[in-house]
Amino acid sequence: MELYINGTSSISAFDSQQGLRTYDADRFTCIEPDYKLIIDSRQLRRMSRIMRMGLATALKTLEVVNVLVPQAVITATGLGCLDDTGNFLVKMCDPDNRMMNPTAFIQSIHNTMGGQIAMHLKSNCYNNTFTQDVLSFEHALLDTIMLLEEGKTESVLLGGIDELTELKHELTSRLFKAQKESEGYFGQGEGSAFFSISDIKSPVKLEKLILSQYANRSDISDYFSNHFALGEKTLIFTGKSGGNSDEAYNLTKQIRGAKPTIEYKKYCGDYPTSCAFATWLASEVLTQKVVFDAIPQPEHVLIYHAYPDRPHTLIHLSGC
Repeated sequence: MELYINGTSSISAFDSQQGLRTYDADRFTCIEPDYKLIIDSRQLRRMSRIMRMGLATALKTLEVVNVLVPQAVITATGLGCLDDTGNFLVKMCDPDNRMMNPTAFIQSIHNTMGGQIAMHLKSNCYNNTFTQDVLSFEHALLDTIMLLEEGKTESVLLGGIDELTELKHELTSRLFKAQKESEGYFGQGEGSAFFSISDIKSPVKLEKLILSQYANRSDISDYFSNHFALGEKTLIFTGKSGGNSDEAYNLTKQIRGAKPTIEYKKYCGDYPTSCAFATWLASEVLTQKVVFDAIPQPEHVLIYHAYPDRPHTLIHLSGC
């Protein structure tokens, strides 16, 4: 079954008009829109920052494809609503044992964004959230593919969302101090990216998704080898987040050779669902909405995402 990305929207640190936004030290902060132009101000008061980002990108995506209510909503988040979770834990540890507001707990769970989208659209369709840490978006994409191949759903709204809070930035900076100081580390980030996916032919086609087992990456290696005959108009996105010695990319170092390569985390930072940003950026590149200097307009983009000691993934998109 041939699947296509019909529309997409993103909130990230990347500005397609002005390039990469200046960020503070090793922290990438999203360039956020005026939410009042997208979401009713009465609803905004009850929403945390991550919910605003998620709902805004979801609504903008549906606006692009001219759809009022999607047939399925699938979201991915590695860490969920961190700010709400922190507020809930602080209140739970209140030494005065005062009564807790249950709203803090309700808004702290990972599927809050998916539920918020459904409530806003008054939708009771298939709604699922994946929280497999750095593989969350890839598993959500796999669920999207399987759902569409069943033939009971014609289109799916898919998204990946994560936020960077002050506490997470502080703790992660201390935990990964050595990685932070290594050559090639791009710092911590955040973002939200949504996609409308169906079998309706569009300029961006989803060719392949591979989730490789940690012990056996031959499927990704073989796919790289077989598809490097695609020619010079093949662009590779790598989710490299460590130094040049990162073993996660030794697998394809020899295979890709002189092919144009983009280390996409230098535009969004490192966060669990950064692969969603890479998929959005690849879609923009294939439709020529984003152009990288000195790199020919590609016809294929291979997104290779991996962390040390984790399974590796590959997403292949092509232009139509």
